[in-house]
Amino acid sequence: RTAVIGTGLISKGDWRESLAEARKEHQIASRQDNASGVPARPAVTLPEDVLDITEEPTAVLLITDAINDGRFTEVFVRGDVLAEVATGEKGVIARELNDAILRRLIADNLPCLKVTPYGVVGALPMPITCKAILALAQWTKVRRLRGVATFPVPLADGTIVQQPGYHPGSGLFLPEGMGIPPVPDNPTQGQVKAALDFILHKYLYDFPWICRDGEPNADKANALAALITPLLRELVRDVFPFFYITAPERGSGKTLLAELINTIYNPGADLRVLPADEKEIEKTITSALRGAAPVIVFDNVAQTIKSPSLAALLTMRNWTARILGGSRDGTYPNDRLWMCTGTNVALGGDFAQRSVRIAIDYGKPDPDLRTGFKIPEIKTWTADHRGEVLWYLLVLVRAWQLAGAERDRRHVMRGFTPWAQVAGGILAFHGVEGFLGNRGEVVGQDEDAADMLRFLRALHTRYAAAGRTARQILDDVAADRMLEDALPPTLDGGKWTTRSLGKLMSSQEGKWYGKPRLALRRKIDGSQISWWRVEEWAE
Repeated sequence: RTAVIGTGLISKGDWRESLAEARKEHQIASRQDNASGVPARPAVTLPEDVLDITEEPTAVLLITDAINDGRFTEVFVRGDVLAEVATGEKGVIARELNDAILRRLIADNLPCLKVTPYGVVGALPMPITCKAILALAQWTKVRRLRGVATFPVPLADGTIVQQPGYHPGSGLFLPEGMGIPPVPDNPTQGQVKAALDFILHKYLYDFPWICRDGEPNADKANALAALITPLLRELVRDVFPFFYITAPERGSGKTLLAELINTIYNPGADLRVLPADEKEIEKTITSALRGAAPVIVFDNVAQTIKSPSLAALLTMRNWTARILGGSRDGTYPNDRLWMCTGTNVALGGDFAQRSVRIAIDYGKPDPDLRTGFKIPEIKTWTADHRGEVLWYLLVLVRAWQLAGAERDRRHVMRGFTPWAQVAGGILAFHGVEGFLGNRGEVVGQDEDAADMLRFLRALHTRYAAAGRTARQILDDVAADRMLEDALPPTLDGGKWTTRSLGKLMSSQEGKWYGKPRLALRRKIDGSQISWWRVEEWAE
């Protein structure tokens, strides 16, 4: 009584009236029902904003209506499930609702009561009730969340979303306290020049880019493209290629460059480790897409990247996978920038066609002992001046928008042309040359393609246009050192069998390699045996 009255929540008179009413209801509830011997349930009138969840079916419907009516201001539909936008130790996150999170949200936002024979008590729905609520297949009245951005986002209509909160037009949520100065609607020429000078001649200046005499610096241009790419998701509305930062020596700055990008777009988050197991890679992808990080960086990967799951993801606008710990699939938009760092990174599988290279090489021993940087301790500096760096990058994009947002149609990158033409257009507008100028070197780094070309050339040299079975080829390998050396390595490092070699050649049938072009062709005889030959196409 003292606490309630003393804090001013209720007056002494109202307290006495409430107490008298409670005693009266308690006396009514105490009268026994002669037929059942159970205290009678009192008749209670609840305020409009309080839900009576005494009966579970009613509770499910009432709480569902409350969600649809917007009683939970931070709850949205993401994909096909409800999600909450919340702020944790590592920044803003979007997490899917489960029964525990929903109960917590109800406790914080939705007064609920249960009527018992002995009076009215505050209550929460049971976990099974929350599971029934979350089982609803469609939430058509709940606002749809496309993503969470910790930075202003340029839109295709020429505007920039930079006010905190939910933006209905784009479906994006921006948290409070981003620490980024307002981006001007019409930046001056001086502001644009200062932004470009800072990024190129100060922020990226000290990295030892590979530059050949007389050629534009492709790796530095690609680094600038990586810096602006997360800002382009509403302009491109398509997938981004895989960026890999490679160097021949430790201490050259490859991880540092990745950490700068990660700090700008994922403040407080750490770089990731790419699992060796393919199933674990799939789980890592799903976990990352369920989160809010716009950039996912795998640090110090093995020398050759050839994960089929990661390669397939790069061309998917949406990723569908089994939710960890659950029994259903979830679908998530793939609007992220995927990156890695490594020493002399090589590409396998389909990565060469889907990747952009950023290579750095100091060219001297002990690159980690360098001094005299434009920005000393740039990693710490970036964490403290993140908003400043983002402002410069946004000014570059904004200036391009105001000039007509012309795309550079010269750039064609299979599966990523929309991104290449938008990013290329921005760089061309600011006079930055060399963008994607090292594509030929990247494609040439495809180790799987190189292995297959060597094998086809050996087959062509040995058999010309004559057909051979997989068994015959393996029999000849035992006596032909050239053919043995040309066999591609097996996936598990073991020995080739007739079956495994046949599968390899089946997967490569009809693909052209090298110059002159070589391709495998197959003829199946009446015994259903495959006979293989190499076809040459002289250009």
